[in-house]
Amino acid sequence: MSVGAAIALESPHAARVIAAASRRAEERGEPCFVISVVPPVTSERTSEEEELVAHNVQLITARNASQVVQEADDVPSALLAVAKIFGIRTLFIGNARRRLLRRTVPEKLLRLAPPFEIVVVTRD
Repeated sequence: MSVGAAIALESPHAARVIAAASRRAEERGEPCFVISVVPPVTSERTSEEEELVAHNVQLITARNASQVVQEADDVPSALLAVAKIFGIRTLFIGNARRRLLRRTVPEKLLRLAPPFEIVVVTRD
């Protein structure tokens, strides 16, 4: 079994999710996988986004976690598939801002009835 963290590589809030997941993995003596789902066609990143990606990749490495990048349009379904492949029993994910009439990624993931625990990490 293992622990996972779902992040957007260019997110300024990814550090909290990475830290929470890696701590849990360390407590359990299990591997930690940091999963990022990227769209099949990506636009160029700004220099600020590139810096955030580099920073987050450095955090993943510093926490002895393994980075997994999955290309897909449907983030919740991709997270579910990758988590099953890597035997994740607990998936940490950041809380997304609510959008009018749209479910957040954690809400969509829960509706898929995953066979693992989901822990939502708050920003503050």
